Amino acid sequence: MSPAAPTVVLLSIAFPALCHDGIEEHGRRDRLPWFSVQTQQERIYGLGGEARRADERPLAAFSLLADQFTVIGIPDTQNYSSDFPQIFTAQTNWVVTQRNELDIRFVSHYGDIVNNADQVFQWENADTSMRILDDSGLPYGVCPGNHDITPSGGSGQPFIPQEYLARFGPSRFAGDSFYRGASPSGLSSYQYFTAGGVDFLALHLACDMPIAELAWAQGILDSNKRRCVMVTTHRYLQDAEDYTAGVPVVPSGRYPSIWYGVEGTYHPQGIQSDEAWAWFFRKNTNIFLINCGHFHEEYRQVSTNVAGKPVHEVLADYQDDPNGGDGWLRIMKFDTVSGTIDVDSYSPTLQAVRTADESDFNLSVDFPSYRLPPDRGFKAFQQGVGGYEGTQDTWVSQQNPNTSYGNNDTRVSDDDTANSIFTDYRGQALVRFDGVIGANQVPAGSTITNATLVIDVPDDIDTPFYNPSFFVHPVIRDWNESSTWNSLSGGLTVGADIAPAVGSFLGDSVPNGDSMRRINVTATVQAWANGAPNFGFAILPEIISGNDDGIEIRSSENGNTILRPRLEITYAVVPTGGPDLDGNGVVDGSDLAILLGSWGGTGSADLDGNGVVDGGDLAQMLGSWG
Repeated sequence: MSPAAPTVVLLSIAFPALCHDGIEEHGRRDRLPWFSVQTQQERIYGLGGEARRADERPLAAFSLLADQFTVIGIPDTQNYSSDFPQIFTAQTNWVVTQRNELDIRFVSHYGDIVNNADQVFQWENADTSMRILDDSGLPYGVCPGNHDITPSGGSGQPFIPQEYLARFGPSRFAGDSFYRGASPSGLSSYQYFTAGGVDFLALHLACDMPIAELAWAQGILDSNKRRCVMVTTHRYLQDAEDYTAGVPVVPSGRYPSIWYGVEGTYHPQGIQSDEAWAWFFRKNTNIFLINCGHFHEEYRQVSTNVAGKPVHEVLADYQDDPNGGDGWLRIMKFDTVSGTIDVDSYSPTLQAVRTADESDFNLSVDFPSYRLPPDRGFKAFQQGVGGYEGTQDTWVSQQNPNTSYGNNDTRVSDDDTANSIFTDYRGQALVRFDGVIGANQVPAGSTITNATLVIDVPDDIDTPFYNPSFFVHPVIRDWNESSTWNSLSGGLTVGADIAPAVGSFLGDSVPNGDSMRRINVTATVQAWANGAPNFGFAILPEIISGNDDGIEIRSSENGNTILRPRLEITYAVVPTGGPDLDGNGVVDGSDLAILLGSWGGTGSADLDGNGVVDGGDLAQMLGSWG
């Protein structure tokens, strides 16, 4: 008989018992919400729970084993800092007093902390209100909005982030274990928290998400693939259709390019929302949620990342409501077992919740699918990201056979670079990632479960008559960035210089503007792991009579760091033993989830070696916690 799993009694706070009386024209409930307080046993077996008012605040016995917990979102507080500081303080006071009741594990501020970045009194008001969170020890993160980095929030105004950095930069969080680091500018940061048996990473990105901030963030996410990632940035979504009676003059969603012609970026190096999605968010498959503010509405949409998983994008900003926003907060109740986030909008000052569909909704999230499994390792190689500097790339030209292109910011693959009627001149691209196999990288001899070459094609096939393929070949001879057509003895040929193609992609971007190409190169990387030499890849064009169009590929010298060539490798890992079951360097919620999932069985979670995963193993793990 296998041992019984440990019984953990805890209280969970649910919202289904909210009353629906007192609804105003703004979709608010004026009555203070009631919460259904139940033990885990009651919740599972359908037993009744005692209804209690929110202001009674009974202590919840929250635990690392609880699968339900809460994250709080604080949208734009700019008007509170300038004119209604008591509302800002009421918000953070309520969060702290409800910490146990709702099992609040993290708080995220959506930016626009103040209204005028050059007004010290507003920063002092904001500091007083947010200091309540500091004093409570509750983990939280902030990101700067346009009003935090300019005198009055206007595009084209002086960029003045000094007060933000002084008051909400890295120095504020010195000594806080949840605060893991900041970008070189100090404007972006990331935090850890563990809840519901899941390790989370909260990423807070600077307003308009400059390339340098995203390059830093890319390195952070590459090294944290076992954590589910929730992102907060200030300006990302808009809901213009609410202002045009539902007529899509400008469709609601991410800010479109046309909008930036009227309302430019606020950060001097900022990019557009669609660019942030295409270049960064969709390729980081552990991101499940993106929260934002800035636009005075509520809105949400679901997009799909490169792994086919949904990414929830959610806007909340109440600054146009009375009293500078009426104190509205976002209450996000996570349930990691059912795979849901129950989102409500609540005001501590009005003691009310909003009832509209855009204020009260559920998100479906299969949390385990966003994390790298415990038996897998991951490494990414991209020039200038995460300290990697080992990319070599160039292209060779039959038209200019003695010219080296190793310092150019693009590489060409073309069946006729001269667009000649009588003679075709080939262009062949090369890329190599040095040092991918070995110590502190992918271990030699590893089983490679997936390897993907990621390139960006800013100049695709333009002709409407042809859509040639481009072929990715493993290179089997040495070369460097100074190589030319002639130094390679007349370019690259299959058999002598390159192996048969292992993958291909189309030259035309579909949909138009989607410049990312992802090519499976697992077999080649497996050969490297088995000891074969790594000479990289060649990208050669399909030869089509009558077609003279080719492509350009961003190189490792390209100014857009996050679009440089990238190699992503996932490989099998061998458990090292000990309570750090997932091998992430710390004994935490993920390890506990693995142990509980193995309860009564055997395997790596049998820490004391008695042949069964039981209480002795649990005690050993808890003794090594953190």
